Amino acid sequence: MIKKNYERVSYVERRTKETQIKVNVNLDGNGLNQVKTGLPFFDHMIQQLSKHSLININLKCKGDLHVDSHHTIEDVGWALGKAINDALGDKKGIKRYSFIYLPMDECLTRCCIDISGRPWLVWSVFLPNIEINKIETEIFREFFQSFSQSAGLTIHIENIYGKNTHHIIESCFKSLAISLRNAISLDLRNLESVPSTKGTLTGNK
Repeated sequence: MIKKNYERVSYVERRTKETQIKVNVNLDGNGLNQVKTGLPFFDHMIQQLSKHSLININLKCKGDLHVDSHHTIEDVGWALGKAINDALGDKKGIKRYSFIYLPMDECLTRCCIDISGRPWLVWSVFLPNIEINKIETEIFREFFQSFSQSAGLTIHIENIYGKNTHHIIESCFKSLAISLRNAISLDLRNLESVPSTKGTLTGNK
């Protein structure tokens, strides 16, 4: 069992004229979650992210859904990414890199991540339907983009094939979750070192 002398937890609160968000995360949890954004399908996706990454997530968002779902989804991505970045601290001992090919029924999605401190998103995902449960599907890219920016992650997501829009979107969240689970896990052989020849993963150098 890996022993740590610190807890990888954080709390982020974001308030704008468009959204009010509160999020708690525990990177060393067991996938427990409470999620309420006013968008049931999106809630389900964040729950999948929590369940399969084993990150405990408690998230509440009150957004301007009378306008559309864009601000809620984008800002939740930012707040959740910031919380994960904060909880990682100096990133000492993490494995840093991970990738997975994730099948979900007829579709297959690949996610590769680097906890580099250098935000970057490559999004190669075609969604057949323009809307799912009153959410414009193009907005899901904005979640991953803002998540990447605030978490300081390089993320490459590609849906290799698939026909069902629900399955494709869910496979993107699940593949990110499992990649995160592996990349944030602690390496027994490198617990006292940041996995970079620079000696830092803040993205500032």
